[in-house]
Amino acid sequence: MPVMDARTLDRQSQQAEDADLARRTAAGDGDAFRLLTQRYYRSIGGFVLKRVLRPDLVEDLVQETFLEAYRSLKAGRLPDHFSSWLFGIAHNCCGKWLRRKRPVLFDPSAAPDVGSVPSEAELREEEEEQHKRLAELDRALAGLPEETRRLLEMKHKGDKTCEQIAAETGRPVGTIKSLLSRTYKLLRSVLRPV
Repeated sequence: MPVMDARTLDRQSQQAEDADLARRTAAGDGDAFRLLTQRYYRSIGGFVLKRVLRPDLVEDLVQETFLEAYRSLKAGRLPDHFSSWLFGIAHNCCGKWLRRKRPVLFDPSAAPDVGSVPSEAELREEEEEQHKRLAELDRALAGLPEETRRLLEMKHKGDKTCEQIAAETGRPVGTIKSLLSRTYKLLRSVLRPV
């Protein structure tokens, strides 16, 4: 039988203890969850800080992580390896925050650097470029079949979903999505800057 080192035995012992505390939490033992929280709070906080790079958010995201873990345990979802599962929840909480809130790319305590105001000539040039692009778009749209132009109008001017367009035209939703996708691809290739 292979000899296990002390770290492996400690890790297995902690996993067994974590599993027991998780089962007790699921059964309603608040003290068991408090022990799990005390055991992992600092390491989850460090993990969160490395993910979001915002010390002012760490506390909120760590609390959200433990709240989600508690709800899951109370719902009877017992993990095989508590620590890996908990870090997975922390990872998901950070990901949700990063998707929901675009990170500020400057120091929140410092005023943002306001760039120079464009000159009158630059503004005129930008406006001319926009007019040129709109004219190109109008030409490209005019070259599309009437039915495709009608679908685009329903989607963008009428603010309708593909499902609503399909119901109105009597065509399958997949067909509508496919037609629109091909049209967008065609327009992007026609309008691509040289």
